[in-house]
Amino acid sequence: MELTATPIPKRRRLNGTGLETILDFTALLTLVLGGLASLGIILFADVAGFLLFFSVAIGSFLNWLLLRSLAELIRLQKRIVGLDYAGRISGSYDDTVPTCGNCGAVLRSDVCCHGCGARLLKPDADGCPHLPNGSTIQ
Repeated sequence: MELTATPIPKRRRLNGTGLETILDFTALLTLVLGGLASLGIILFADVAGFLLFFSVAIGSFLNWLLLRSLAELIRLQKRIVGLDYAGRISGSYDDTVPTCGNCGAVLRSDVCCHGCGARLLKPDADGCPHLPNGSTIQ
């Protein structure tokens, strides 16, 4: 008997280079080329070249700003829809930092607190810190 199978359509995600990445790269390239062009103008032009220098420098900065803004809009729209996006959305973000349970200072060490000098207890696999005598802290 011949082995047969029916084709079953499955969805898969193909990740390519996003438009926001291309816009970011183009913005950076425009800024660098504009900066180099403005430096070339200031080095090889006379006093009248100052106006051209400032117009090229400001124009390249505004072009960079426009392209970065477009890339940011694409990222925000992709995040709203729930799609993956490349890069980072600007602005504030939440971060988790370890703090001392005694004084509340941000910890810079795994051993002790530099704010109050308290020795830090390491949590076990269950997440509860243990004292040296074996009892737990709840």
